[in-house]
Amino acid sequence: MRKWLALILCMCMMTFVLTACTDDPVESSPDSQTGSTGGNDEYELPVIDSVSGTVTYAVRDNVIDETEIWVESFEKMYPNINVELEEFVGDLYEFLSTRAAAQTLPDVVLGWDNLAPFVQQNWLYPLDEFLEKDEETQYIHQVSLDGFKYCGKTYAVPAWLQFSCMVVNLDLLDTLNLDRPDYDWTIDEFTELVRKATNNTYSGLNHTDSLDQYLMMQLEEDGYHQWGYNPETQTFNLTSGAFQEAVSIVSELERQPQLVADNMRDSSNSANDDYSKKFGANADALADGKILVANQSTWDDSWLNTSLTFNWDYYPIPAATKESAKQIVHADYGVMLSTAQDPQAAWEFLKFLTFGKDGLITRMNLQRERNESNPTNNRFTIPASSHPEVSELFNGYENVPDGVKYMYNHMDKSVKGDYSKILPDYWDVVNDNIYQAKVSISEGTDAAAVARETENTINQQFSASYAAFTAAVEQVQADFEASRQ
Repeated sequence: MRKWLALILCMCMMTFVLTACTDDPVESSPDSQTGSTGGNDEYELPVIDSVSGTVTYAVRDNVIDETEIWVESFEKMYPNINVELEEFVGDLYEFLSTRAAAQTLPDVVLGWDNLAPFVQQNWLYPLDEFLEKDEETQYIHQVSLDGFKYCGKTYAVPAWLQFSCMVVNLDLLDTLNLDRPDYDWTIDEFTELVRKATNNTYSGLNHTDSLDQYLMMQLEEDGYHQWGYNPETQTFNLTSGAFQEAVSIVSELERQPQLVADNMRDSSNSANDDYSKKFGANADALADGKILVANQSTWDDSWLNTSLTFNWDYYPIPAATKESAKQIVHADYGVMLSTAQDPQAAWEFLKFLTFGKDGLITRMNLQRERNESNPTNNRFTIPASSHPEVSELFNGYENVPDGVKYMYNHMDKSVKGDYSKILPDYWDVVNDNIYQAKVSISEGTDAAAVARETENTINQQFSASYAAFTAAVEQVQADFEASRQ
């Protein structure tokens, strides 16, 4: 394997990238040759020598060590595909912009930036021809995969999943003589629990950031996602009552004294604010076990796992009823770049890095081995695949919390919690208007009136934005084959 060290310094936010290419998909057969996964004796990779080519994979510098191990395993599985690594530092969009201008785009990248500009600028290769022929497509989390579709074509595959969720201090439940809730708990059960846990020593909840958004998704009818977005109609629904109810629930929790710990902070007088008076100077109430429920999600696991020394578990966002519960799923993605010279080879590598059974098992085994020697490593990856072998391995890992296993096993009813990664102009059109709406409601403006006005404003602005985006993408699609000549 050759490695290019192209350190590219950009000043912006953080992300990371990859690359790959080839012809027709090749399925492994039971009597294929096998190759070791590199130190793991429990799983043997098939050896597929019928696909060849070179794949350039741009990867963020902070994951280069793990990436080299994955690539080594991939090249044992595909001995005729050569993977060249490009290590980079900086913002993904800036990195790709620079490379596109120089006509040196990589072949595969992983990321979590908003995908719409990448599609609009013809940086991405549509993946439908590969997905339609691949037998493992049936196991990909469908809601996540559908989210990466623009104008009828799929431009990304989910690389791994995360859940919007909560953390429950199980030891504190025992201390307070409170019953442990079921994973399919309701909003009423949640609010009752955090109220009962609040006194002069403990608080029920650490903070309420994004909680109204999460509760709204549970209160909405099926088919609506982040902030009531309906991908079938490309519209946002804020007038069903779910938005108002979610905002009201959070406001009621914030009104109870001491319930929301972070609301007791005063940055201008942190040494003598109510938080310090209750929990102690320079205290971390969550780490000290003084908060029952933490409004934290699976992407926080690295610091939660090292900071929390008590017995705790992840819980789904509570729902209106046990029957209506949905998992709120986020997906980072993998893409193939439009200039890939060996598309089939790139596809095989992209699949290995994202939803493919062989790549997922390789990654999970690597994580397990690393956690045995260093428990501060990332403990788990939530796979975007329900393949039986992947599912069995994931559910068997001791380093995956039971609550995470529950959410993974109940994704048959799920909503997409990160359309912010998908929709054009999301932050300007959606996020800013929602923020202003919540400010207006908090200042006493009628919530129903605010919801109607905000829904109308967002849908008008988003309709115009999406129409322009669609026209640009349709032109990109019409010109795609010619652009590759």
